[in-house]
Amino acid sequence: MRKTSVSIGRRRLLPVFSLLFAGAACQAFGWSATGTVRNPSGTALSGVSVTVKDSTGISATTDASGAFAINTTPLQLEARAASGWKILVVGGNQLEVRSPMDGPLGLSLVDGSGRTLWSATVVATNGVARADLPSGLRHGAAYLRVRHSQGEFAQAVTTGAEGVEVAPHLVAARSEGIPSNYPVLLFHKTGSHDTSFQMTAASQSGIAVTMSDSTAVTSTCPANTLANGKDYTRSVTAGGVSRSYILHIPSSYKGTEGVPLVVDFHPIGGSASGEEGSSPYKSYADQEGAVTAYPDGLKGPSGMQAWNVQGCCTTADDTSFARAVVADVEKVLCINKKRVYAVGFSMGGGMTHYSACHLADIFAAAAPAAFDLLEQNVAACKPSRPISLMIFRSTGDGTVPYAGGHSAFVPGMAIDFLGAKGTFTKWAELNQCTGSPSAEDANGCATYSTCKDGVQVTLCTKQGGSHEYGNATVGWPFLKKYTLP
Repeated sequence: MRKTSVSIGRRRLLPVFSLLFAGAACQAFGWSATGTVRNPSGTALSGVSVTVKDSTGISATTDASGAFAINTTPLQLEARAASGWKILVVGGNQLEVRSPMDGPLGLSLVDGSGRTLWSATVVATNGVARADLPSGLRHGAAYLRVRHSQGEFAQAVTTGAEGVEVAPHLVAARSEGIPSNYPVLLFHKTGSHDTSFQMTAASQSGIAVTMSDSTAVTSTCPANTLANGKDYTRSVTAGGVSRSYILHIPSSYKGTEGVPLVVDFHPIGGSASGEEGSSPYKSYADQEGAVTAYPDGLKGPSGMQAWNVQGCCTTADDTSFARAVVADVEKVLCINKKRVYAVGFSMGGGMTHYSACHLADIFAAAAPAAFDLLEQNVAACKPSRPISLMIFRSTGDGTVPYAGGHSAFVPGMAIDFLGAKGTFTKWAELNQCTGSPSAEDANGCATYSTCKDGVQVTLCTKQGGSHEYGNATVGWPFLKKYTLP
């Protein structure tokens, strides 16, 4: 085959080049980036996907502190020739490698952002290997990478529609700090506006990225008719019955933009006022201007206020009641309808599970404590969409045993608990999670993180303990990550 020169842009380049690496001076090419992602109020955003524009196979995810680290494996760029290897580019589209050794060679073209443009595996026989290079490449800088049994090296090249040519000037440009194809980082998280960051150096740390909420209420907020920092007892009608709940408005509520709403369910024998005074979530919600609502259950056969979770412990229409509470709050306060959450303790935890089963269209996520799904209601648990849950249980719980089992606490309404692990596994199944849960962290929390639509299912186990509330220190940060689609 005749060796001809190739025109790239306005510059003519040599048709043949030598690339020899034994003992040659070289420099590393690669890039790395670290930083944090937060929302406009400064709250760290976990679970943010970090990728590279026009590239695949390079990605990262922010951790619980919003931190990320992403990089490519550095390539060694040869700066001058030595003896041993020779590479011929014929006509811009055929590569001939003359090697001092026989055996397999891995060849690839990699651009400045780490994207592989082309790759092939060839075998050197009698010191020669050949490969056809791609045509139709866009004009730009790239790196020809050669991997062999004793290591690897790379050479700066240019690419274009007519093929590939050596470009040693790119090595010099790198050594002088001249930018060359630094990547654009892309940030994505459901519920937030996508954003990007253009790198300007091969290594950057302390990158600060802000992602604004894409679910913020854009409609006009209701006029402020209720005072901040106060509680109101309000009534709604559900199933033809007048029901009540306590609405708590934090002092920091402004009424000018949508805020989260937390619906907090009390235990059997409890009340709305008792739950407001005992729940650990109120203080965390108050700090961020989130509104909280405390529904009152009706009395059942036990003579105590309770909830209907199918099988126990009243016959009231509590799903309609919960829906009515959310709708009523949204009429009088500026609520972000995509950030409504359900929490509860003991039988309130049971109502939280039940709400996740039947009200996933209004609740973005749920955090039940000290209760399980039941043999009596699990078959009917068919959420309208995948929903994230953080479940809190204690191994020392003597009221709702960690292992599950039978309970006849309410006369005529015996129930059977699935147990903490059984409930955890069932929610993973309902949310179409794959793989195994993570190991427990310092808070005893294990998580299924590969579930449909990006949801997560977490079980936080307290060793020992008793029949007790969940840990809002981890529960609230978990809840507020999620929004309705």
